[in-house]
Amino acid sequence: MSGESNITKNPVSSISSSKVLFNKTMALYKSVGLFIEVLETDQNNVVTKVKIKQKHLYNGYILNQKQLVERAKLLYSNSGLPKVKVIPVVYSLDVNIVSLEWVENKMDEFGVKRSDLIKQLSIDESSLSLLLSGKRKMNKLVKAAFYYYFLSYELNRDFRE
Repeated sequence: MSGESNITKNPVSSISSSKVLFNKTMALYKSVGLFIEVLETDQNNVVTKVKIKQKHLYNGYILNQKQLVERAKLLYSNSGLPKVKVIPVVYSLDVNIVSLEWVENKMDEFGVKRSDLIKQLSIDESSLSLLLSGKRKMNKLVKAAFYYYFLSYELNRDFRE
């Protein structure tokens, strides 16, 4: 029959092509910061529970738990496996990368002035001076604000130039 696909004609090639698709999807997920770890399998070595973790940001996208679960389930539902339990681990910023030197480098890189930070981050001038002079330690909230502020500059680089 001319309307039949190769999948209908040859079930072995169907299994092989779904494995290839699965592996390509896993590689794509890794390239965008999503990592899947098998946590449990049944007695037939069929995957029953996985953890999906967003380890880093790709183009600034932060996925919530629901979005991570959907991506993992999509991957495993396309593989023909039975229902898989998914444990999502959302992205968590490591604020330790943000230091006074990091902020100064980002300010230089993007041509940001102190007056820009004061207006755009709603920081009063004296607080910013204390932070940038090192007289006041940056807490996690301040570090996160600087990180996401400069991330927005990175993501909009083409628009700004």
